[in-house]
Amino acid sequence: MDKSRMILIAVIAIVIVAVASFAFISANSHNTKINVVSNSTLKNGDFVEMVLTDDYRNVYPGEVIDIKILDDSGWATKYQATTDDNGKAAVELVALDNGNYTVHCNYNGTLFNKETKDVSTLTIDDGF
Repeated sequence: MDKSRMILIAVIAIVIVAVASFAFISANSHNTKINVVSNSTLKNGDFVEMVLTDDYRNVYPGEVIDIKILDDSGWATKYQATTDDNGKAAVELVALDNGNYTVHCNYNGTLFNKETKDVSTLTIDDGF
C-alpha cells in the first residue's frame, strides 16, 4: 500500500469517528432549564433562588450558574452560584437600591447537558 492511500484511509477513519461521536453526543444530550423560584419582591439580605432541572424535573447538583442583576439604568451586578444537591442555587442581595431589576441566569451546559438561559423581574423594597 502506498503512503497516499494510507493517509486517505486514516482521514476517512477520523471523519467516521468524528461523525459518530457527534451523533452520540447529540442523541444523548439533555435539555435543561433554569427557573427563578424566589419571590419577585425581596429586600436586601434576602436571596434570589433558582433551580436547574431537565425536561423531566430531574435536578442538576454541582453545576455553576452565572447570574447578572441589572437595574433600570443598565448597571449590572454579576454573581456565580453552584447548585446544591436539590439543584438550587442562590445569591444574597446586598446594597441594592429600592427599585426594579432584571435577573439574567445563564447555564453554559456540559458535554451532555444543553445550555439554557432565563430572564425574570425583581423588585427590591426595603420599606423606605
